[in-house]
Amino acid sequence: MFHGGYPGLKPGDLILPPDQSGTARRLSTTVAELGGPAHAQRTDVVYLATDRQVARAYAAFYPDGGLYSVLPASPVDPDPDCSVPGLSWQCPYGIVAAVVDPVVLFRLKTPERWLRMLNAASSR
Repeated sequence: MFHGGYPGLKPGDLILPPDQSGTARRLSTTVAELGGPAHAQRTDVVYLATDRQVARAYAAFYPDGGLYSVLPASPVDPDPDCSVPGLSWQCPYGIVAAVVDPVVLFRLKTPERWLRMLNAASSR
């Protein structure tokens, strides 16, 4: 599973939900405000994607966040806000297994192209 977000994490680091990490930055809010798919709305869980490109787009919206392969810390539950079965999952926290891309540069694509990536995956 993949997670895109805060840059600079390394294998073994925890990915905590906003309620525990204290971050005010919620990528799902930014994406929804720009017309992207509305999922990943809770702040008490971590979201993981089975599609690498979806997580990559979320990493870019950080901005310039990291893309990680993540092991869920417990069994995962489907994201009830995601309309594509099996795409988005939630769990209490995750553990970085590997850094897939340390910096996903937002400026490499227009915001509209990043959103198209998310919308395409969310409409399968």
